[in-house]
Amino acid sequence: MNTSGNLLAEALLSLDLGGGTRERSTLAGAMARLARGERFEFAALQAHQLQPWESLLVQVGALATHAHGAIPEGEAAWRDALLALTGGALEPWCLVVDDLTKPAFMQPPVAGEDFTKKGERERCPDAIDLLVTSKNHDVKQARAAHPTPELWAFALVSLQTMEGFGGAFNYGIARMNGGYGSRPSVGLTSALPLAARFRRDLARWNDERTRLAERFGYRAEGGVALTWCAPWDGVKALSLGELDPCFIEVCRRLRLVREGEEVVLARSTSKSRRIDADTLKGVTGDIWTPVKRGDEPTAFTAPPTGVGYKVLRDVLLSDDYDPPAALEAREGDKGEMFAVVRVLARGQGKTAGLHERVVPVPGKKRGLFAKGDERARAGTLSKRRVEQVGEVQRKVLHPALCALLQAAPDKLDLTDDRTQRWRRAHDERIDPRFFEDLWRDLDVDLTEADRRWLNTCIQLAREVFESALDAVPLPSERAYKARVMAQRVFEGSARKNFALAFAPDATAAPVSVTPVRPEETP
Repeated sequence: MNTSGNLLAEALLSLDLGGGTRERSTLAGAMARLARGERFEFAALQAHQLQPWESLLVQVGALATHAHGAIPEGEAAWRDALLALTGGALEPWCLVVDDLTKPAFMQPPVAGEDFTKKGERERCPDAIDLLVTSKNHDVKQARAAHPTPELWAFALVSLQTMEGFGGAFNYGIARMNGGYGSRPSVGLTSALPLAARFRRDLARWNDERTRLAERFGYRAEGGVALTWCAPWDGVKALSLGELDPCFIEVCRRLRLVREGEEVVLARSTSKSRRIDADTLKGVTGDIWTPVKRGDEPTAFTAPPTGVGYKVLRDVLLSDDYDPPAALEAREGDKGEMFAVVRVLARGQGKTAGLHERVVPVPGKKRGLFAKGDERARAGTLSKRRVEQVGEVQRKVLHPALCALLQAAPDKLDLTDDRTQRWRRAHDERIDPRFFEDLWRDLDVDLTEADRRWLNTCIQLAREVFESALDAVPLPSERAYKARVMAQRVFEGSARKNFALAFAPDATAAPVSVTPVRPEETP
């Protein structure tokens, strides 16, 4: 049988070891390095491919470790453990397998009509990847004109494990809420390099096996784990009862084939999703996916606006979401941790940005990510603070900006939506402060916590307001009056509605107030 691109036998992956050093490695060799805690990067991996590739490595590692009974040691042991997942067959780890009745890496066996002899052909890996580049903006189309095997491997993993609905008969993965959803990665880690997360998340998958089998009906032992090894005719879907709890799915029918000296990708459509999980709305037990509670629980979907502090607060601390297993504090976690959120936001016929947020969690606050009173207090206080930001914007910043934009009218029109850009600017200033200030104030009296936060919100609102004073064009005959009136509205509204923020405190910096002289009164 003719095969090529063997990920277990050929050093196809380029590793950046730091300090200008690069090496080539097999898949088994890279996993052995991760298991030893070595820090390196996959040099050819693009930013949006990082999450799907790392998820694959962790899940394959969890499956191999469970079957092996322990974490393999060394490249040879990892190669044997990975081969054991495929019953000793090499084909599922090869990028090109000429016998179409056999699986290839992330490519299920062709069942029924041979679609590789007709239909679409792709010669560049980025042409099948997640990013929507139809307008050739930003990231350009078909850049990898001379692709290496690892570029095909990364693109296949990205497409098969992260893609959503792509038009008629092109269905998405089971681990997202609907065809225009997204598959997030949310979890705790002791450090940001992959090696720090690898063993922790690998253990989380295996810790969850029994619970997931009981809840979702997965097959605790002997289920389909690598779904690209099972034949697929595009009609019959796999049920949850046939799957391993840690299954790695493929969502599209495609094969890499030889065309002369060139390797190209042939693909076809399907009449159903690969996994029969439509009713689950993305709730499959994925250890990285928060689940929104309700009568019909749904997997978290990133909004097109990204992952700001409000979304982060909901995902990390809100009672509205069940936290994923990877976000829960574990016995053995030590020192400072990091809550990491990664997600590629998607929409209908578009991608809406690649978002990554890292929230440092002081060692003394690790208990926030365990069930108990400490988490409940953090959830309550963080919700209160989000609401207070909105109140400062609504009661102070918005009316002051209305006075400025409307050039000191006799009566303010508070329906003026031109203030939105500055309210967003205020959110942008709040964002980097939100969690740092939250951790600091969790242990103080609620009144003092409120005073500190309101003081911060008003000071940041004042910075935004002052930038507007310089930016808003005004009629020359009313400019002075408009600015003075706007200042009066800002300071008066702040003191009237949030007197607590101006209460004296020996440990706090004094609040800066711009005085208005009587003769300046409009």
